[in-house]
Amino acid sequence: SAIELRMMGEMGYDVTTLGNHEFDYLPKGFASMLNVASQYQTPAIVDANYWPGSHEDAELVTDAMTNYGVKDYILLERGGIHYAIFGLFGYDSDACAPNSGMILEDPAEAARQTVDQAVADCKATYGVEPIVIALSHSGTSDDGKGEDYELAKAVQGIDLIISGHTHTTLHEPIQVNDTWIVSAGEYGRYLGVVQMERKSDGSAVLTDYE
Repeated sequence: SAIELRMMGEMGYDVTTLGNHEFDYLPKGFASMLNVASQYQTPAIVDANYWPGSHEDAELVTDAMTNYGVKDYILLERGGIHYAIFGLFGYDSDACAPNSGMILEDPAEAARQTVDQAVADCKATYGVEPIVIALSHSGTSDDGKGEDYELAKAVQGIDLIISGHTHTTLHEPIQVNDTWIVSAGEYGRYLGVVQMERKSDGSAVLTDYE
């Protein structure tokens, strides 16, 4: 909701992504949320694979997303480290938003294209390879599997997946190939803290998580 985005902005959040509850009040409600929130200090919204379809409110939603500045990814620099952060919407999230009026692109395919584009953009702009972070509203199951596990198996180049949607609390990170997956439950119950280290070969290794 707009009030949540305003609160996150006041708390200093840099970036977030979309979830299925953003569409509880249909496309018009989603557009209204973005238009109201855009008047205040709010985090960036990244969304690489969930876009308006063909319906009577599609133009309204498109205009609201443009007005807010929703992007596939953003490049962020903190403390001399560069990050490429992108957002993904999952299959179950889409099923939980049947009246969203949005079209879901395959998350893995969207992730491949976005990672390639974001890394190339960062190299061209800053001359460095970023740490690549996916904000995913796809989720993991209690056994560590699920949509984000499959995403990490299918897509190379993602250093960290911050996983949402399933309300899973991962007390230990999941490593899939060179990708780490973390999840901090629901409703702000936990604050997740991740530390990563860039190795000389360019890989990013998770060194601490709580």
